Amino acid sequence: MAKRWRMGVMILCSMAGTTLMLALQGRIREAVPLHLCSVSALAAAALAFSPAPFVVDFLWLLGMPGAVLALVFPAPAVSRWQTAFTACYVLTHALIVLIGLSALAMGERPRVGRAPQVLLVLQALAVAAFFANRALGTDFLFLAAPPVRTPSLSYCGRIIFSCTS
Repeated sequence: MAKRWRMGVMILCSMAGTTLMLALQGRIREAVPLHLCSVSALAAAALAFSPAPFVVDFLWLLGMPGAVLALVFPAPAVSRWQTAFTACYVLTHALIVLIGLSALAMGERPRVGRAPQVLLVLQALAVAAFFANRALGTDFLFLAAPPVRTPSLSYCGRIIFSCTS
């Protein structure tokens, strides 16, 4: 547990760095934590400081797979400070996975049969993101369009978004 809290501090600092860079560029609307990885990062930070069975379920079923996909198919937003912004992006996503793995190493396992509850949380997040997108003119959870400049868009993204739009 001693090392896990350090990862929690690191993920919070990474998120704070991202938020600060967005604010300094006048893009604070984009910093609202309604992307799956933002919610996962906050959940991972909470888990880093205190055991929480539902957070372990959430991270293993949604957060960690999403973070791995974000690392495999990166699409960090464009920034004046691109190197620092991308470093925060990679660090945040990597720590989501590492905190989830550290929970497993410490004996905290995702519980069987919790997928319906975790998916209900995802649905609630999607509803919140929908209304935030309409109010702020944003695209949280990429409900309107896939992220630009990502390798996944060339194959999977076009198929998925052509079927849903």
